[in-house]
Amino acid sequence: MASLPIFMTAVANSSDEPAFPLLFTWSTHGAQVKEVLVIPDDEWLENHTIEPNTHDLDEQQLHEFGFEASDILAEWINEFDTDVVYGLEPEELNHLIEATYDIKGLEPSFEVQSIHSWFEERDVNLNDAFLEQGQTTPLHLLPPDELVIQLLQIAVEHGLIDQNDIPPID
Repeated sequence: MASLPIFMTAVANSSDEPAFPLLFTWSTHGAQVKEVLVIPDDEWLENHTIEPNTHDLDEQQLHEFGFEASDILAEWINEFDTDVVYGLEPEELNHLIEATYDIKGLEPSFEVQSIHSWFEERDVNLNDAFLEQGQTTPLHLLPPDELVIQLLQIAVEHGLIDQNDIPPID
């Protein structure tokens, strides 16, 4: 099976001054979508707050339903067989990934590149392809899981991902 690209997005603690992640959402090599809330590290909370956000995520929810950074990193290490993931806003995503690794004294094992570039390298204009789907909400305003699903869907519709490379859902 060909290795499918990993599309990733994150929700930060602040839209103005993102310092740490609240949520990561990514596609797997099996074209599934995973989403995980992040328990904020005490060190993050010493200097930063969790501002009101469109997903209504607060500190209590993160502690109740989230996962420690070490658990998330372990999952990525086991799951990702790539040195590149693709994000809509690669600079911000990279910063949030680095914060997650840094809090555990580690360096990221992959880099973040632009999802627009991934599509452009394959002769697809992502914005045009998105509009062709009849979407009226801008990409960056979609909920994270919907964004990742849309990216996978566009890739399949344009023949960038072979439907046969996606394992059947059991």
